[in-house]
Amino acid sequence: MKDTISAKRFMNQAKDEEIWEPIQEGEKAHFQELVNEVKYTLEKGTKKEKGDSMEDLMTYVYGRFLIAHVEPNVYKGDNQIDHIIEFIDGLLPNFVQNHIGIRAIGESKNHKESISVRDVTDLVELLRSKKAKLGIFSSYKSFSRGRNKSPWINAEGKRRKLAISNNNEKIIIGFTIEELESLLEKNFYTMLKQKYFALIDEIDDDYTDYSTDDLSIPYHIRLITAKGFYHPCHLFYHSSPRNLPGYANVFTSTQ
Repeated sequence: MKDTISAKRFMNQAKDEEIWEPIQEGEKAHFQELVNEVKYTLEKGTKKEKGDSMEDLMTYVYGRFLIAHVEPNVYKGDNQIDHIIEFIDGLLPNFVQNHIGIRAIGESKNHKESISVRDVTDLVELLRSKKAKLGIFSSYKSFSRGRNKSPWINAEGKRRKLAISNNNEKIIIGFTIEELESLLEKNFYTMLKQKYFALIDEIDDDYTDYSTDDLSIPYHIRLITAKGFYHPCHLFYHSSPRNLPGYANVFTSTQ
């Protein structure tokens, strides 16, 4: 009997912590220092210090991928790319192979403004130039929205429309500094997958029946609310309902 396993089969069975290495207890103080430096320079640092602190934090975060090489500060003509994450061909789990490919682009924005339409447009152009599918923002605030928090205008709407027009081949997600700080306990790869599928599923949703003027409620919270409404009607027959995406069950299991 063979006692070996192919690299491909191993990667498809690998847990998230075998894709992105969690921050260990002895490393948490250093990681917190990186986060604190981002927060400090945001208030009192120069423009360069603000950019450098966020890029240092993201170099650390991306560098914990066990299946990728990270290139910081890559120059293409007059443009600088903050990070290129090159996944190792032959060591790609299904999610990376099917949805990300061998390359992702990371851009850091350490200012108090929301991510703008121009920011999204520029990142998509970088994705095209590097033949990448996934762009990742790291920032103080998330994507700009409309006055009623509509997800279909401003930067939030721009990234959705670009995803649709490119047949989900150009996906942009973002991590705020608070979300990054939560990596003291959470896994970046797990969060990345949740954000990716949340965007795809939310784009596919029909908003015409969504009865609220506040469209800022996160998608997974709306799924939880829907589950709570329909469960008494016996429309869900499983404790971990297959009707909901996998990432939603992660959230609902904690309720």
